[in-house]
Amino acid sequence: MSLKRVCGQPCRMIMIAFAAVLALQGCALVEPAHYDIRSDAVYWISYPGTSASPSFDRYERRTEADPQTFEILAFANWGKDARSGYYRGTALAGVNAPSFRAVNDELAADDTQVWRGTNLIEGADGASFRLVGPSTGVDRAAAYAGWARFVPCDLSTFTVIESEDGAFTADSACVYSYGLRLPLTDRATFERLGAEYSRDSGGVYWRHFEVTGADPASFHIREGTRLGQDRSGCWLGPDWRECRD
Repeated sequence: MSLKRVCGQPCRMIMIAFAAVLALQGCALVEPAHYDIRSDAVYWISYPGTSASPSFDRYERRTEADPQTFEILAFANWGKDARSGYYRGTALAGVNAPSFRAVNDELAADDTQVWRGTNLIEGADGASFRLVGPSTGVDRAAAYAGWARFVPCDLSTFTVIESEDGAFTADSACVYSYGLRLPLTDRATFERLGAEYSRDSGGVYWRHFEVTGADPASFHIREGTRLGQDRSGCWLGPDWRECRD
C-alpha cells in the first residue's frame, strides 16, 4: 500500500520533505532495492525515486527466476538460478549459470562473456576479465575504458594513472584518455597537468587531442580554473583564447 493511499497528499508531502532532510544527513527512510525470494517466485523490490525526489511507493516485480535454485550474488543487483543470471530482476540471455558471477554493482561475467547491466560488453572475455580501475578493465586480449574495447600498445603493462579526473590510462609505450591514444612524441617525458591536460617534451594534449600551437615548456593550469595557459595566452580544451584576468 502506498503512502498516498494511507494518509493523502498533505501527509505524503511532509514525508517527502522529511526524507530529503534524512538523505542530506546520509540516512535512508526506505530499504534499498533488493530481491525477495518467496516460495512461489522471486520478486525484485524497488522504490523508483531519487534522493532529490524520494518515492515511498514500493514496487514488486515478479521475475522469471526459479525460487528453489535462486541465489543473490555478492553485489545485490545480481542474482542467478540454475538456468540464468539476473540484473535487477531482469533475466540475461545466453548466460552460463554455473560460472556466472558479479564483478561489482554494474558488471557481471560468466566463463565467456561480460555484462554491464543487461548489456553485453562487446568482445570481452568473461574468464579473464578483471577490473583495474573504477571504469576500466582488462582481459587476456584487450583493455576496456568506459567499457569500450581497445587494444593497448603493451597490454602486459597496462594500468590506470592516478589523477584527480581519472582520465588517463597507460602502458610502457603509450598513454590513453578514455581509451583513445594520445599522439605523444616522447612517452618518457609524459606528465599530467590537471584539468585533463598533459604534456611531453614535444607537445601539449587535452584528453587525446593535441593542443596545436601550445608551448609545452610554459604550459600550466591557471590556479582555481580548468583553463590552460602558456606564454601565448589561455586555452579551453584544445582551443586558444585571450586570457581574462
